[in-house]
Amino acid sequence: MSFFAFAVARGEVTTSAERSRDDRAPGLSRWPLRSLALLCLYLAFGVVYTWPLLPRSADRIASDPYDPILNTSILWWNAKTVPFSQEWWNPPYFYPADNISAFTENLQGLTPFSTPTYWLTRNPLTTYNVACFLTWPVSAFTAFLLVRFITRREDAAFLSGLAFGFSPYRMAELGHIQMLSTYWIPLVLLGLHGYLEQRRARWLVLFGVAWLLQSLANGYMMLFGAVLVALWVLYFCSPRTMLRAGAAIVVTWVIASAPLVPIFLKYQAVHEHYGLRRSLEDPIGVSAPFTAWLEVSQEVRLWRHVLPAYKDQLFPGITTVLLVACAAILLTRRRSADSRPKAAKTLRLAVGTIALGALVLILGTLLIGPWRIEIGGHVIRMSRLGRPLLVLAASSLVWLIMTDALVNGWRRRSPLLFYGVATVAMGLFACGKVLRAGERVLVNPAPYAWLLSLPGFTGLRVPTRFWMLGVLCLSVAAGLAFVRLSSIWRVSRGRFFALVLVGVVADGWIVSLPLAIPPEPWPRVERRDQSQPILELPLGPEWDAAGTFRSIWHRRRVVNGVSGYDPSFYAPLQFGLNDYDPEMLRALASLGSYDIVVNGAADPNGRWARYAESVAGSGPIASDGVRRAFRLSAVPSMDAAVGAAVPIASARAYVRDGAPMIDKRIETEWGDGPQHPGQWVLVDLGSTHEVGGVTHALGEYARDFPRHLAIDVSIDGASWEQVWDGPTAALAFLAAVRGPREASMHFSFPPRQARYVRLRQLARHENLWRVSELTIHEPVRP
Repeated sequence: MSFFAFAVARGEVTTSAERSRDDRAPGLSRWPLRSLALLCLYLAFGVVYTWPLLPRSADRIASDPYDPILNTSILWWNAKTVPFSQEWWNPPYFYPADNISAFTENLQGLTPFSTPTYWLTRNPLTTYNVACFLTWPVSAFTAFLLVRFITRREDAAFLSGLAFGFSPYRMAELGHIQMLSTYWIPLVLLGLHGYLEQRRARWLVLFGVAWLLQSLANGYMMLFGAVLVALWVLYFCSPRTMLRAGAAIVVTWVIASAPLVPIFLKYQAVHEHYGLRRSLEDPIGVSAPFTAWLEVSQEVRLWRHVLPAYKDQLFPGITTVLLVACAAILLTRRRSADSRPKAAKTLRLAVGTIALGALVLILGTLLIGPWRIEIGGHVIRMSRLGRPLLVLAASSLVWLIMTDALVNGWRRRSPLLFYGVATVAMGLFACGKVLRAGERVLVNPAPYAWLLSLPGFTGLRVPTRFWMLGVLCLSVAAGLAFVRLSSIWRVSRGRFFALVLVGVVADGWIVSLPLAIPPEPWPRVERRDQSQPILELPLGPEWDAAGTFRSIWHRRRVVNGVSGYDPSFYAPLQFGLNDYDPEMLRALASLGSYDIVVNGAADPNGRWARYAESVAGSGPIASDGVRRAFRLSAVPSMDAAVGAAVPIASARAYVRDGAPMIDKRIETEWGDGPQHPGQWVLVDLGSTHEVGGVTHALGEYARDFPRHLAIDVSIDGASWEQVWDGPTAALAFLAAVRGPREASMHFSFPPRQARYVRLRQLARHENLWRVSELTIHEPVRP
């Protein structure tokens, strides 16, 4: 990051407490009507910006038919059920799992907008699209309210609202409505500023309600937002005169968070039951390089031909950056007589020159693209911006530390200093576990790694989403910088406003909002008046959002599902179906009768239909010309019966120590991958026993089941008899359904005398083969 994020000066925007109430009174009396007018202006701007979203809201979906379709299903479910009731925790997908609302965001913080829309339109697509549309103007409006309160300037506040509500970074999160719905966070900060100035309870109420709604809208913002609020309290409430106000804020925060505790505990219990984990072990994969701030969505009109898209797309726009940069440069020059040695002044000038040079290089490359010149036989070229961006960040920080502006701003609790520093802090957190330039790690661990010891943070897989808060802080800082620059520069305020307005709009303006065709209902093959669950084939990531969405119409449970997490049984289920394993369809039928609906549009050679028909044993029960439905009746349990456990003396494997397979701890395992013929594990019973079964526990790694397994027994370890052979996907599926944390597959075979039992992997697959626990069993006694 760079020095513009730390802008502060002695003559900057004064704090709210320093203003006279008499100066504010006339403006406040006109604010309600003016606020309504400005909200309407933001709404109108949003209609044009997102065109043609609203006219097509009934038959199209914003962005793409994947995550937005899932979120449409969630918003519909929120409108149809009582929040956090037992029914609400069990929406109709991922059969036969329970409590699957805990697999992803609950989006309850969006219901003030989405639920009334559904009640009025009865159209889930319109519900989603209207809620998505409102994220732009409402975010802009709440940011406007925050900055207007701090500055008492509507021009600056209007610009800040546009910069936040219509930031180019939002397009990077277009498919995630929960990330776009950050309009409660500015109200959280408004409540804090309001209470600190006026000490009225209504501001604490605003803070508490907005905090609760934002936490229910987005789990990321609940945890990431807590970091920003904590920084705010530490900064503004640390003076002795503010300690009582700080205590009141903290108490309110605790009270407002209390309703979240049972929800959090429910999520935690469900995740423990299913063994749902997310790992940030790969620091490079989850960390953004410095160049991420120069990546932008290709929907952004002005910058799409200048900046690359890549994956992070954190570019916030250049106008807000330049505003704060200019404020930093100009305002830090307005200081009292400097008594420092001449050498220190010279060093500060040199560091500032380096920072300015790096900024010029970056802006020049952005404008003209990669360049190359030759001077005196030496080639100077610029194609990548990572190095100058790093130089800019480092030299700017040193330059600011060498000024007295930071100290003065801290003493007066400058809002501009806070939001400038907070921009940088949010940017550092967005970098993830390490700070890197390209693939080269510069700092490990980075600040985000410090947060991983706090509850909940290990479940967040996208640290770059911290940058949504960075965009907010930058937008607020830009509004404060606008106020100061318009008072320092002797230019027409109207012309300056128009110039900045054009820049902010140009930074975020898009070519058009992507719209996708949503999945269609299949009423002739997925009838509402039936009770059986539905399995749509093909099953898998490309089709599952559609299967989830169609449950809105037929109201039956579907085996298909898409969410932030998949239940542990989903990987073996998908593998077995894609392998056309008839045992997988029978395994599902062992849980009860169900319907299979084969999508003919995805089955050009008819293989899925033949697969379903061969197991169902009869022709289709319904057809609409493209899709066909088959009914599978319930079958007896497929779980193999096993006898008492036989003591095991030792275990070994063809590679690595086999001891974790018999240590009686399900959380440890032996593993090796990828799967290939020749892998084996072996247990020694110590003496000859009569055996008739094996339990192969997968633990939390049901996806790493052996794709094809053989079981051999031997008395002497030299002569072997094969007693079981076959694919295991169906058994792994049922094991994970029965016990998600253990996923114990049971194998039975005719009684044999044996001292050694060996398991061999016979197939090839990219996944590991894992064994959490192995148990050898006696035959089942009559």
